[in-house]
Amino acid sequence: MSKRKRPEPKSSSGGINEDEKNILGLIRSKQGMGATTYEMRTATKIQPTLITRAVASLKKSSLIKEVPNMNNKGIKHFLAVEFQPCKELTGGDWYIDGALDVSKIEGLKEICVRILERLKSKVVTLDVIYSYFEKASSDADKLSREQTREILKNLVLDNVVMEVKSNGLTDFSATRIGEICYKLTGKKSGGGEARDGAFALVPCGACPHIGLCTPDGVISPTTCVYFQKWLDF
Repeated sequence: MSKRKRPEPKSSSGGINEDEKNILGLIRSKQGMGATTYEMRTATKIQPTLITRAVASLKKSSLIKEVPNMNNKGIKHFLAVEFQPCKELTGGDWYIDGALDVSKIEGLKEICVRILERLKSKVVTLDVIYSYFEKASSDADKLSREQTREILKNLVLDNVVMEVKSNGLTDFSATRIGEICYKLTGKKSGGGEARDGAFALVPCGACPHIGLCTPDGVISPTTCVYFQKWLDF
């Protein structure tokens, strides 16, 4: 007569055995990053077959969940259900359920363009645009400073917005010399055709000495030959 397999001992806490308890503790300690089965093996020294069985049991008990790694879809991470996956797994702020949230990005880009249109011909800094998103009435439209920068960068790539450095004169008088500013290119107007303007050729943006340029300094917009040529364009 063959011997019956002895059931695995259950811990007195939560009805899970010791292997499951150790693995769950490891997964919880990793919080939003979770743990892979490889990390479970190296950290707990539990046999691979027992880890597979423990993970399946924890998932069935709704104590852990499986989350794909958007940067390496061949690797599965397991998180405790009380944690949300971190950006390293999801792909960043612009992803939802593993896919790029295109509608959200396009909506925020439209809001950004409307803000710039409202300011008409003025050039603005990142902080000016960010202040609008920071005060947004809808939480869905609120952005961090870095998220606002990413939206503006996306608009620059679309050639809807141009990025230039301040020279401290005319439209730039309210900004620091060398500070990055943004302005509409005019792509949205004139039947969708982009308007090429002399502003796009301002020499200050490519000047290696822009950080040393001051109105009364040795390097100054008032004495700069290249800047004068641009003004005469």
